[in-house]
Amino acid sequence: MPGENPDADVRASESADPASTRTGGRRLLTLLVPGGVFLLSGASLVVYVLTGAPMALVLALLVVLGVGAVAVTLRGEPERRRAWSIRVRVGVPVGLAATVLYDLSRWALVSLAGLHVSPFTAFPLFGQALVGEGASGAVWGWGVAFHLLNGVAFGIAYTVWFGHRPVWAGIAFALGLEAFMLAIYPGWLDIRALQEFTQMSVLGHLVYGTALGVGARWLLRRGAARGAERSGSTPREAVR
Repeated sequence: MPGENPDADVRASESADPASTRTGGRRLLTLLVPGGVFLLSGASLVVYVLTGAPMALVLALLVVLGVGAVAVTLRGEPERRRAWSIRVRVGVPVGLAATVLYDLSRWALVSLAGLHVSPFTAFPLFGQALVGEGASGAVWGWGVAFHLLNGVAFGIAYTVWFGHRPVWAGIAFALGLEAFMLAIYPGWLDIRALQEFTQMSVLGHLVYGTALGVGARWLLRRGAARGAERSGSTPREAVR
């Protein structure tokens, strides 16, 4: 039944209608942009660390460009927009839960193993990057907000791109984020206990990726099952 599985409908319409065939470049953009837009908060941090450009301004510009890119990419494709919006809605709670577990796992490791690093060192620096020097409470508040934004946004990106994949895909995605963190954070934060920081960071990303992989697939499967119940039919498309 059409609409039962938006992803399947999109694939079927593309294969059935020769007029909808895209060039390789257009196809690649259609795959990358709807998820990539949710990596822009992290990109703004990278630009800030490497160049010192005002992060709030960079983030605002990237968001405007990203929203425009998504609008252009999904224009005239209602089924693809519907599938994208479903995955975005699923990605929000999945990303938030994964971020909380990420922080709890790092805090637990530091506390139990007596490590000499803090899992929250970057928070006030995030705040300073966004609003400049100010009251410590405001800086911390903005820093925590940016941290949660990153965690949720990355979770949405994963769900849009790989939400139906097995848990290993979530772990691989998170370890990719870990690689970027290890390339940037030690120099930016002037970390001396690099081995302990790496242990803490790897554990956190393993937990984060596992939560993404399990949570996104479970919620998407549950949503598909509920949609099938409402339509009175059985989903034809197995979860990938």
